[in-house]
Amino acid sequence: MAARWFGTVIDPDASLDLDLAQDFAWPKLGSIDDLTDNIQGRLEVSLQSKLGAATVTSFNESSPLETASDVTVELTTTSVPSFLMSQAMALSLTKNASPKPLQSKSFATRTPASILRELHDSPEGFYAASPRLIRHVEYFIGGRDGNILVSKGGLQAKEFIIRGVFEISRNDFNFTPDANFNPSNVFHGRFSDVKLSCQLIAGRNDRFRFSSEDFPDVLDNIAHFEGLIPRERDYEKLSAVSVSLGQRSIRLIHGLFEAKNEDQYDTASDEGDDCSTNSLSSDFDISTWPVANRCRGRLEDLTSTHNVCPLPAYDTDHGLIPPLEYESKLKGALVEVHMAFCHHRIKNAKRDVFNAILRQLTVLSPPAAMPINPFKRHRLDTGPLNLNTRNKKAKYSSS
Repeated sequence: MAARWFGTVIDPDASLDLDLAQDFAWPKLGSIDDLTDNIQGRLEVSLQSKLGAATVTSFNESSPLETASDVTVELTTTSVPSFLMSQAMALSLTKNASPKPLQSKSFATRTPASILRELHDSPEGFYAASPRLIRHVEYFIGGRDGNILVSKGGLQAKEFIIRGVFEISRNDFNFTPDANFNPSNVFHGRFSDVKLSCQLIAGRNDRFRFSSEDFPDVLDNIAHFEGLIPRERDYEKLSAVSVSLGQRSIRLIHGLFEAKNEDQYDTASDEGDDCSTNSLSSDFDISTWPVANRCRGRLEDLTSTHNVCPLPAYDTDHGLIPPLEYESKLKGALVEVHMAFCHHRIKNAKRDVFNAILRQLTVLSPPAAMPINPFKRHRLDTGPLNLNTRNKKAKYSSS
């Protein structure tokens, strides 16, 4: 049986530049409109050319399907010689097994290619590595989050949202329910002003190679955003980008609390109460918010005057992550991040401070397991551990 439908392309001017019959990585398929979102397939395809047609065979997560004809899609186009996908295409899907209804795009069927395509083409914001983003932006001065970056030229100012795929660094991780706030540290300020924070670094996942390849372009765009603010003499610049142990990262922040009377404070980015937890479980209520004992008294002082703002962070199943799971699910995870960008000028300290502000985060790949310590369960009174002897015993016992 066969199912037939019609599709159009999302980038009429894109060329695939294929070496015929050669396997190629998914990012080069960004010009084909949702082709593989209707197939049980994954990262790589094999494309073989014919005169006037092309055959695409899809592969699953780890190995080819049982036969190459298990899932086959035929493309017919009027411009095959140049492979410019500029015409409407007729596609027929055939499958040896019993036909299944075509699935609408869901999180479970998203591939690195479809995610990259969404980052490029979704109308809500811009891919953070897109070239010359500075042409589209300006600062809205005096917003609630400081001088917020907005889209240029609109009738009403709208936050400029950039998005990308990053890894959350295990270093300087303060996406915890209380941001590791210490009331005895005078430099931490007021608990009501606390910001959760983490560092975004280039992804180290082979399936999402574009995360590391595009990271330098993301940093260049951020540098240009910061350059829009004229430098005052003798002012120190605190960039959103920092370098630690030779690794560059982006500081991402999230305000934990919002004063209850601020829902009437209208800015370019506000359309209602961002911190509403009315429809959420008690895990997200300020009265049960899980802070450390040292912060419990400070939290109780805020229950009548402030709302708590949970992280807009979702796990791989699209569930909102509870605060007690922030560290276990986010620290070291590969994530899709949507963020705004802001600037604060602190006159009494003579500082220009730049930050990326979290608007939404979704886990794409959970944190990798921590390294194994072969000495962990060794008893000290038995003498030094001989790893060679231990490995041999394990080998013989398993044979």
